[in-house]
Amino acid sequence: MVKKHLIMGTAGHVDHGKTSLIKALTGFDCDTHKQEKQRGITINLGFTHLDLPDGNSIGIIDVPGHVDFIKNMVAGACGIDFVLLIIAADEGIMPQTVEHLEIMKILGIKNGITVLTKIDVVAEDLIELAKEEIKDFLKDSFLENSPVIEVSSVTKQGTDELKKAICDIIPEITEKKLEGIFRMFIDRIFTQPGFGTIVNGSVLSGSISKEDPIYLLPGKKELRIRKLERHGKEVNRLNAGDRGALNIAGLKIKDFAKGMLLAGISIEETNLIDVEITLFKNEVSLGLWSQVIFLSGTIRKMARIHLLDKNTLEKGETGLAQIYLPDTTVVQYGDPFIIRNSSGNITLGGGKVIDPYPLHHRRRREKQIEIVKKMSKGNLNELIAAEVRKSVLPVSYQKIAIHLNLSPEDLIETIFQDLPVDITFFQEKNDILLIEKKFKTSLQNKILNKLIEHHKKNPLLKFGNTFNELMGIFGEQQNEETKKALKLILDELKENNKIKPVDRTWALYQHDVKLDGKTKQLIELIDQFLIQQDTLFAELSDILFFLQEKGFKEKEINQTLLYLTKNNKIYLIHKKYIHNRHISKFKDLLVEYLKTNSKGITVAQFRDMIRSNRTSAMLILEYFDNQGITRRKGNNRFLTKKFIENLK
Repeated sequence: MVKKHLIMGTAGHVDHGKTSLIKALTGFDCDTHKQEKQRGITINLGFTHLDLPDGNSIGIIDVPGHVDFIKNMVAGACGIDFVLLIIAADEGIMPQTVEHLEIMKILGIKNGITVLTKIDVVAEDLIELAKEEIKDFLKDSFLENSPVIEVSSVTKQGTDELKKAICDIIPEITEKKLEGIFRMFIDRIFTQPGFGTIVNGSVLSGSISKEDPIYLLPGKKELRIRKLERHGKEVNRLNAGDRGALNIAGLKIKDFAKGMLLAGISIEETNLIDVEITLFKNEVSLGLWSQVIFLSGTIRKMARIHLLDKNTLEKGETGLAQIYLPDTTVVQYGDPFIIRNSSGNITLGGGKVIDPYPLHHRRRREKQIEIVKKMSKGNLNELIAAEVRKSVLPVSYQKIAIHLNLSPEDLIETIFQDLPVDITFFQEKNDILLIEKKFKTSLQNKILNKLIEHHKKNPLLKFGNTFNELMGIFGEQQNEETKKALKLILDELKENNKIKPVDRTWALYQHDVKLDGKTKQLIELIDQFLIQQDTLFAELSDILFFLQEKGFKEKEINQTLLYLTKNNKIYLIHKKYIHNRHISKFKDLLVEYLKTNSKGITVAQFRDMIRSNRTSAMLILEYFDNQGITRRKGNNRFLTKKFIENLK
């Protein structure tokens, strides 16, 4: 048969025999603390495992039944796959029997077995009465059709039947998913001489091997795994549904706080979450704002609840809410939680996390509440869309997968075939970026408007904006995702004949440089002026003075100078202009000289060669250095190896 990775938990009222039953089944006493022995009740979580006749080995979590330790019960119950609801024959249904069943329902437990304990201390007719009471109590619950096994932990009567019932129920239970992110709340931490720090917990999702990186969250501290154990035996991998022990390098007990977990990646932290919440049938209600204790896994925090779709939530009702936590924690979509009143003596209800990274809903805007409602229904297309709608920037499907605790592959079919009409996507080689259509249109318009403005300011330039210049449309929110998005948007605009590439820039598709008669006249005058310079170079102020005397405006002179510079008709070197005719001539002279003179050339020699002054000679040589034509060594210049190779 197929062996499964499952965890069984206990539930039930205090002193109904949960720990005694586990000892009868496994031979292990889960009450290991001195205080538990003294008081005769379970306080902390107990852990062991049960090897079954069919070859399966299941983890066991024994939870406390006393009302004072509900927080510990919730911490243990978060990792279980099925439950033994334990009811003592001599007491029957008690307050924590009811409370634990409600909590199991909220935590999403769907399978279990009911165990009637202490049958050795009551008469047969009382056992039958207890079974009738249980039948009525479990009606309409997930345990309604579960077997009721009669057991005595003292005489071990019924333990074989219980083991058989456990074997029978295992095939009905769906294992936790191996896909998604490895997560495990730490419910026990200690040091062991010669080994270092050991942590225990129930693996909620994913899997991990010794070679994989692992992170302590919150805090994003990266750690290293030395050893993995399952049920006391070393293993190479832990899977969802395992009770695991990890020997961790780099973790000290002082680094740990209750509520921390281990994860396979560094998951984003949050202190604000959207939830769907259901109140138990106690005589309690929640107002628009309420103070509660929030419990999820081993997390226990005071929190404020803000109702979203109602002004009050009455007993038995379900509603949407936003929970404000006092500091950051790590939860994910679908995580169950429990809330208790601020005094911690009444369990109010619980629910599931809908959005671990929501927008603030303080004003309860109808549009935002509608998005939360759609997310609460759990349809994957709406969950994906909600993640996209929260951002005006493109969102990677990989990031969405992390937020939804899914593998990216789980999203692909929905993205390609079932996205809501307001969402679109770009596909890149190794990524898919999603964005609202209105924001995509807005980005396209920003690009086109930026190019229109550029061409308006520079009508004589065939060039447009560079990629880096166009990244400015994202403001300060520039990252790898926005870079990918811009590339894809530019490619799409190009395909639609909106823009075109021009020498490492992007220009409007219809943009074309046309020189009118006045501009042509201006170009001729600039040519003549620069060619006639005795020092070869001219200052901008001199050019402006010369041309403004002839009736040209400063703006059109600057545009023409930029046109000539970009087209290499003239050069701007250290804020001085020189004509291309000079540069080309001097380059040819210099190259011919250096090809036959292995000692190189000095500034003085080059000055005499071009028949100018030392300043002009130095400017031109520095330009040739910057262009990779020459290199300076001491007081001499030589041709670069790369330039010589290109001559061949």
